[in-house]
Amino acid sequence: MDKEKQLVIKGGVLDYRRAENEVSIIQGRAAESRMEIPDEIEGLPVTKIEKKAFLSSKQLKEIFLPRKLKSIGDWAFAYCSQLESVWLPKKNLSVGRGVFKECENLFSICHLDDDSLKAKQAGRLLGAVPVRLEADYLFVPEEAGEEAWLFRFDEKLKEFLAVPDEEGYTKMVYCGEEDIVANMDLYLAERRRAKVRLCFLRLINDIGLSDKLREALSFYLASHTKGCDSEAAWEVVFLEHGNEQEYYETFTGAGGLTEENYDSILDQMKDQYPEMKGYLMRYKSQDMCGTDFFDLLSLD
Repeated sequence: MDKEKQLVIKGGVLDYRRAENEVSIIQGRAAESRMEIPDEIEGLPVTKIEKKAFLSSKQLKEIFLPRKLKSIGDWAFAYCSQLESVWLPKKNLSVGRGVFKECENLFSICHLDDDSLKAKQAGRLLGAVPVRLEADYLFVPEEAGEEAWLFRFDEKLKEFLAVPDEEGYTKMVYCGEEDIVANMDLYLAERRRAKVRLCFLRLINDIGLSDKLREALSFYLASHTKGCDSEAAWEVVFLEHGNEQEYYETFTGAGGLTEENYDSILDQMKDQYPEMKGYLMRYKSQDMCGTDFFDLLSLD
């Protein structure tokens, strides 16, 4: 086995080690938001990302993993708080524990060399697995998007939605973490927002989505809209995705905009996101039929 060496690449520095006919990445230090690990170093395939290799790389937002990768070690990208996108090969990988632990901004884990709509949607669903669903058994990149994998994903999603909102609060208090979430009301509100985020995610990325589950997810959003005891659905749209049309379309399509809450929603928006406000106004004027405001503005 060779001693550790260093390689400067665009976006940062890699410490690596040769072992027989392969190369392992020991540590990566990001100097920019984007890094691309080369497929080969010294003419040998890069096959392994070692344990804690990119632990707490705060600057890293997007990373491309090598095409000949075989394994990712424990906590390899844990606590990369800005990490949003990961690109990896569509193949069987050996994946360690907590690889993306606490990567709260992780949005997608997509396959290299596949930019089809299905692959993008599968990548967004896969991106939710390590952090939002905490379902390690679903982190199987080569299967993401396939019928059997989507079935397992949806079963886990239904299980997550069915968990009582208050579950986990008492345990957290007993563990001395009551300072993290001050009271039950705040805890419940965040739990509901977490469920709402997953409902939006699945409805927007609807490959293989059954009509029955679509109805259930839509009902959950409509039950947490403006004017309900919990307004989590509207809070997620307005506060987290204020100018993203697909969220407003999903929100209205699920029945989130009603005659009763229309005025209060527009009052809250004030002068923010004028295009989205216009979308809601046109939606309302068309008797809640879901007509696309931007299509109506087209000159064609």
